[in-house]
Amino acid sequence: MATHPAPHPQKLKILCFGDSLTAGYSMWGLQFHPYAEQLKKVLQGAFPSTTIEVVVEGLSGAQVRGEYTGRLNRACRQAEHEPYDWIIILGGTNDLGWGGQPEKIYEALQEVWSIALATGANVLALTIIEAAVRDRSLIQRRHTLNTLIAGHEEDHFYHMDLCHAVPYFAMEEQKRDTIWDDGLHLKAEGYKMMGHAIGAHLVDLLPTLENMKNTQAAKVGTAESG
Repeated sequence: MATHPAPHPQKLKILCFGDSLTAGYSMWGLQFHPYAEQLKKVLQGAFPSTTIEVVVEGLSGAQVRGEYTGRLNRACRQAEHEPYDWIIILGGTNDLGWGGQPEKIYEALQEVWSIALATGANVLALTIIEAAVRDRSLIQRRHTLNTLIAGHEEDHFYHMDLCHAVPYFAMEEQKRDTIWDDGLHLKAEGYKMMGHAIGAHLVDLLPTLENMKNTQAAKVGTAESG
């Protein structure tokens, strides 16, 4: 029995947007290893005939309740001639670090997501990864914010539990030494791990979405010809 390849897009343009973890900050800023590099490798391996462009917009120290909306607006305007198909958003680490309350950060994230969605892009929101600090308040606030991100529902909005995919405390100590850098940022292997996890998530999502898009297009075509 013949098998048919999973549907996939002909072109894919992705914006990876966020803070230092998106920029790939490592070794106190002496090196940068954006997870986007591994993300593209995973996607290209899964969809070899797809033309893939991945753009990185990561700013060290950036807070959602600060520069995020202005930066994303500028990034989207610069791509008006060829909008992004996906915008991957990671934010909240620095807000939490400065004592921000999860509900307020979530409100700000919703504004950021709305900017991305208004361009017609799909949004993939990432939960916030752990840090080496064993501060009860920080851990609880991060958990609350991640729960809010995971529970958000909106058309063309998706989330991925990056906190689970790249753990700190649950990771075996020897492996942690190869993945984690300063207890907040990652080493090159850590960003590869991050990019691989996000890429695998998109590889699972894309064929389903292409099927849905093709089915919807077929329905419209049938209605117009009927």
